[in-house]
Amino acid sequence: MSDPATERPVPLSLLVAERIYQDRETGKWIVAGIFSNINAPGLPVTQDTLEIFFQLTNVSQPVDLHLKVEHADSGAVLLDVGGNVKANSPLEVIHQRIVLRRVPFQHAGKYWIQLISQDEILMQVPLYIRVVTPPPQQNQPPQTPPPMAN
Repeated sequence: MSDPATERPVPLSLLVAERIYQDRETGKWIVAGIFSNINAPGLPVTQDTLEIFFQLTNVSQPVDLHLKVEHADSGAVLLDVGGNVKANSPLEVIHQRIVLRRVPFQHAGKYWIQLISQDEILMQVPLYIRVVTPPPQQNQPPQTPPPMAN
């Protein structure tokens, strides 16, 4: 039999989305607009809202859990939030929504959204920041039509 103190939490999902909420009537979670790219006209860029949803099971005792956003190339950590997570049973599925506001991205490239417990990455998903220049505007049509010939 395994020791609950050494059991590792098991992640079931880790999603980045535009909107996440729990239906009041059914208790079901609704995750809308899942994405992994942010297109920006330039850098730095501040993302007003990032909503992150994860599910976790196999939590037999309180566990320290962190959500970290890290630039893949430089290792720079944009943010690290977390705290203790408890479950009534290791069979329970924990659902968690985290809303991040005003997230500043200084560099383009890949960032990792990481779910971490006891300094171990349980799950991670990429988030790409891309600088996208708008296409050049086409020649504008004349403002007034030319005079008609008789």
